[in-house]
Amino acid sequence: MKVHRTIRYRLHAGTCAKACKLAGTAGACRYVWNYFVGKLRDEYAKKGECDYRFYSLCKRFTELRWNEDTWLQEYSAHAVRQALKPIETAYRQFFKGKGGLPRFHAKYVRPDSFPLVVGTFRLKGRYLHIAKIGEVLLLGHNPYPDSKPVSGTVKRECGKWYAYITYEVEQAEALKPEREVGIDRNVGQVTLSDGTVYRMPDTARHERRVRRYQRMMVRRQGPNRKRRIKASNRWKRAQSLHRKAQAKLRHARRNWCHGTSREVADRYSLVYLEKLNNRGMTKSAKGTKERPGTNVRAKAGLNRVILASCWGKFHQCLDYKTNANYINPAYTSQTCNKCGNIDKENRKTQAAFLCTACGHRENADVNAALNILAFGNGATGRGGGEVTRPVKRQMDTTVRRDYCI
Repeated sequence: MKVHRTIRYRLHAGTCAKACKLAGTAGACRYVWNYFVGKLRDEYAKKGECDYRFYSLCKRFTELRWNEDTWLQEYSAHAVRQALKPIETAYRQFFKGKGGLPRFHAKYVRPDSFPLVVGTFRLKGRYLHIAKIGEVLLLGHNPYPDSKPVSGTVKRECGKWYAYITYEVEQAEALKPEREVGIDRNVGQVTLSDGTVYRMPDTARHERRVRRYQRMMVRRQGPNRKRRIKASNRWKRAQSLHRKAQAKLRHARRNWCHGTSREVADRYSLVYLEKLNNRGMTKSAKGTKERPGTNVRAKAGLNRVILASCWGKFHQCLDYKTNANYINPAYTSQTCNKCGNIDKENRKTQAAFLCTACGHRENADVNAALNILAFGNGATGRGGGEVTRPVKRQMDTTVRRDYCI
């Protein structure tokens, strides 16, 4: 079975000329995107329709490149032209009623990036050759040295260039013993049905820095397109610090998701999770103002901690490493795993579970994970030996530079 795996490399231009070429290629992609987004919007406003097909955009791009904006000839036509591909997808979704029109890409809001098309780049050991740029140095580990690269993206993050290269990997189906586990995802932790608890790393320091730099950006003069005001240099420096703090926070959470999912996948071949409606659970707190007895500030804080728990990312990392299945989350936290009694009074506190019928006492998250396992494999009977006491495991917060998406 062939699957795609993406590897992130650190990219070093080596010379100022190549660094300028990288930035110029990303700027050309942004310029061409904004040019055709504006043209298609005008056509749709006048006629009620527009030719948004990628084939037609490629023909118009060729005319633009050779007749009007000849400076585009300095950069790879394949990379700049491939940046128009999402316009067709966005318009198809728009006419189906599933989204809006494509938006303009702002220079200081969206990070610089451009795609790598097959035939315009090739790997030579530790070097990546890009058309009309040359060879640039790659730093990172490739766990698939014999696999074929099929696509890629070059992106600038916090002032540094990175290359995301996708490989086509031949994945052999390993014959692992059939072991099942139920997983209960809670705020700040993940609990297995065997009693193991994986707690998320403490990221309070990174979160404080993100909030600090956000306040710093608000106090300084930022860009305003309506008033045609450019951002000040002090605002740009604050934005750079804010992006670096956000990157460290994002890498710490992503590292935890990959490490925890790998450890679970090595132990179990079948995993059951609750099908949680993350979007519905984290709706804006503004809609709760009309309801009596609701605390808008508490709801906003709950939304933040739910999003920071990375439930979706954890399932995404777990899905391709093992067989992950969804179950209905109804009554998993109110059901007694011993006798099957369903009562909302069973859960006395956030961590304690005490059945009102049989008196069974257990950790609430472990009880929910056992119910998830029972609902997933269709177990009709309940009971069994005593559940082991939860084992708390703290994952390393070190940011990985080379990881597989």
